[in-house]
Amino acid sequence: MITRDRRSPRPFAHERPHLLLLAGVALVPFVMLAIWARFYSPAPWEPGVLHSLALGNDAWSNVMRMVNTLGNLPVWAVVVTSLAVLMAIVRGMAAGVLVALSFVADLAAFAVKIVVERARPETAATQHFFGPDNFSFPSGHVVRAVALAAVLGWLLAPIGWRRRTALVAALGAWLVMGYARVSLGVHWPTDTIGGALLGVAWFGLTTAVLAHSE
Repeated sequence: MITRDRRSPRPFAHERPHLLLLAGVALVPFVMLAIWARFYSPAPWEPGVLHSLALGNDAWSNVMRMVNTLGNLPVWAVVVTSLAVLMAIVRGMAAGVLVALSFVADLAAFAVKIVVERARPETAATQHFFGPDNFSFPSGHVVRAVALAAVLGWLLAPIGWRRRTALVAALGAWLVMGYARVSLGVHWPTDTIGGALLGVAWFGLTTAVLAHSE
């Protein structure tokens, strides 16, 4: 939590080790998955999943297209900025900064994409991607969504439930945004798993810094 408790001058310092452990637990499989994605991907089952989840013209497909649009950088920047301002007002400046930092997770995702150089699926939806943006692992949409959802879960949950709520929120964000990206045909399923792991790690590291400094 970002606000102070009168019972202790540093009431949330004890959370820092747990948050750092969470970040480490997420980063280890993320690095392993990134190495696999660099040299051995995609998995044989991934094209089948991509095909089975492909969007059609029904209401559900339209909802997933809206989710994809929401996750695009210009729209997402407006969403995160608005939430950061709101949380700064409600919870204090550190909370606002924490929300804003979830957007910066996209830079970490972009750096990994350049290193891994995993090609996106060959679908109609990926034909307009060029240069570094043509790389697939991890999904930046998922990284940003998971990081933001986890941060909001942490900030809004009751004391004692913060980490659990953050993880549940992160799981929900991965399922929704990950499904949207795979169904659109612009990411392999394992791209979204990597995005979820990096998003959780980013949440753990940034929250540990700010929680420790309060």
